[in-house]
Amino acid sequence: MKIAGIDSCPLGWIVILHDQNGFSSLAVTQFSKLVDLHPDLRRVFIDIPIGLSSEGFYRTVESSMRKQLEKRASTIFTPACREAVYAKNYDAAREINKRVLGKSISIQSHNISKKIKEIDQFLQEKSNALEIYESHPEIVFKYLNDSKVINSKKSTKEGFQERFQLLISLAPELEDLYHSIISSYPKSKVKPDDIMDAMSLCISNSKSEINNLRFIEDENHTDANGISVKIAY
Repeated sequence: MKIAGIDSCPLGWIVILHDQNGFSSLAVTQFSKLVDLHPDLRRVFIDIPIGLSSEGFYRTVESSMRKQLEKRASTIFTPACREAVYAKNYDAAREINKRVLGKSISIQSHNISKKIKEIDQFLQEKSNALEIYESHPEIVFKYLNDSKVINSKKSTKEGFQERFQLLISLAPELEDLYHSIISSYPKSKVKPDDIMDAMSLCISNSKSEINNLRFIEDENHTDANGISVKIAY
């Protein structure tokens, strides 16, 4: 079965694929292009919110993830509500989010809204059998690391290396793939931590074929549009 781990990047999306032939990669500007290029893709773990808060639904899963990550809880951000994600600009998004959820949104949260909207629209329009699950790199790293939270910051050289060496210990061939991606794209298009995060999601996804999928589920299970809200690992 062909599976993937996906993270957003300045170019669009960095994708790490795995099938019977091993690992491979590609970068695409739109998620739909990935599906067109790989119609045999069956399941993806993607680091993007899926299932959004709205007038009729409030996501609770962030609280559960923060408890899971203890000292690394700050890596979990609360995504904008669906109405704010679809807003025409940042000022409108802030006002809408205040009205719906009682609080504004950061510019960082707003900047990822375009990607959230892209996946939200794809899920509502998709007609194939592709399974798409929200995942989170720091949750994934915890369970790849014998259920121990990695407390170093990924943004530091030490934190990056700690996580990267864990991935290499699980799949040594990823080291050459990483360097191949780095040499193919400038950091302005695909950043090193984007690659590493996508790799972590791909490994977790591939391990799920043996150990079964596990989820951190939202208390309300589905959002107002019937989309499941749960974090896969």
